[in-house]
Amino acid sequence: EGRTQKEIKNQVTNMLKILNIGFLLVIFALMNSSFAQGNYDAIRITDNEIGFGARALGMGGAYVGVADDYSAVYWNPAGLAQMRKMEFWLGLSNLNFKNDLSYQNEPSNISTSNTKFNSIGFVFPVPTYRGSLVFGFGYQKINDFDYINNFKGISSLIDPEAEDNLTFAFEGFPGEYPFYGYPVEKEEYVTDDGSLNQWNFTGAIDVSPSISVGASLIYYSGSSNYEMDYYQTDVFNNFNVYPANFYDYQKFNTLKTDYSAFSLNLSSLIKINKTARFGLGMELPKSFNVKENWHIESSISFDTTNIGDIEEIIYFPNEDEKSEYDVKMPFNFYSGLSLALGPALISGSAEYKDWKQVKFDTRELDYLNKNFKTEYRETIKYRIGTEIGIPYYNSQIRAGYIYDPTPFKGMPSDNNRKYLTFGFGVLIDRTFKIDFAYLRGTWKQITSDSLTPEGTSEDITYQKMIFNVAYRF
Repeated sequence: EGRTQKEIKNQVTNMLKILNIGFLLVIFALMNSSFAQGNYDAIRITDNEIGFGARALGMGGAYVGVADDYSAVYWNPAGLAQMRKMEFWLGLSNLNFKNDLSYQNEPSNISTSNTKFNSIGFVFPVPTYRGSLVFGFGYQKINDFDYINNFKGISSLIDPEAEDNLTFAFEGFPGEYPFYGYPVEKEEYVTDDGSLNQWNFTGAIDVSPSISVGASLIYYSGSSNYEMDYYQTDVFNNFNVYPANFYDYQKFNTLKTDYSAFSLNLSSLIKINKTARFGLGMELPKSFNVKENWHIESSISFDTTNIGDIEEIIYFPNEDEKSEYDVKMPFNFYSGLSLALGPALISGSAEYKDWKQVKFDTRELDYLNKNFKTEYRETIKYRIGTEIGIPYYNSQIRAGYIYDPTPFKGMPSDNNRKYLTFGFGVLIDRTFKIDFAYLRGTWKQITSDSLTPEGTSEDITYQKMIFNVAYRF
């Protein structure tokens, strides 16, 4: 009580000098925990995989029992055996991702969009005395990693045991000083973009008049670009006791992730009669190699007894780190049936995957594998679709529905993703095909991280347009 303002200021200055030494070790540990691998880092590689092809997706992706164009290399390789002409294929897509979210009952909304080259492929039938032998190869995007989140609000965490990582230890002072436990203003801006892609070489052959088999050798490649800007501010001046007179903490993260894997897709197509076809197949287990490169910048500022009257700002050394690990994915089984009834084509398909069998195939991450058994589940993705031909115009209109359950165990039903799809196509001079599709998906989710463990409640709207042209000759 007897100290002068000058003495207090000198003591704070000395404390900050000490802080520059002792604080760095804590920040180093904090920064490295920010990008520690978690189970969803493995799941997200193939979660919410949509596929490609405007005709197929216009019918909801219920294409396993149809598969009579280049996109058969993804949906059912055996379907290529139906093709009698060469085909050159080209595709584009546009994605709009909208997030209506709430943080601590403070609503906000944000969206992102992009247009990307989607696919290119070639189909080559080989002349045969009887039956069919067809090869195809090309490139396609099958999954989008696009995501955006932006919120600002007052944290309600007042529990001193709250699991927020902002706890700092000062060398020369007893104990640790938490920058949480009282309401603070938190703001976070997160973006992610990228895709999972396939390069394939596919072959299909008729083994009998009614049965075709096919195989696709696949090389997966992909990348994700994640950015996070985080701000935490003591707007109520709760942290004003020396030496924990924080004002704000800022952290900027970027993470570049690259994915690669080889896989084999085996399938069959059975012509039950003139109107019905049944497809059945599986993709063998594959191991993704994941390479991560991250960059972190952070700083903390201290104020006087007046809010925002900055006494000093400490900028911590930038950190650049790399990691590499493997993720093993389980079998993927699928089947589908199509019925041609006059001008109408009706189809349905189902895809089974056991997410509990996903595992990190790297020793340092073995301890996380038990979480796949307890936190994830088996899922069956359902697709139905229809196509109706328009007489005299060589065109078709399409509609479909996709039900894609979340792989998380115990989630409410509105966390399952549901898509409505529409499309149309037109054939010009029997050689040039134009197809268009529109998808609209909706679902809810809660997103949290170590800096905002209270999480954000999100309503996602996913809209995608696909345009294909194909030339048969």
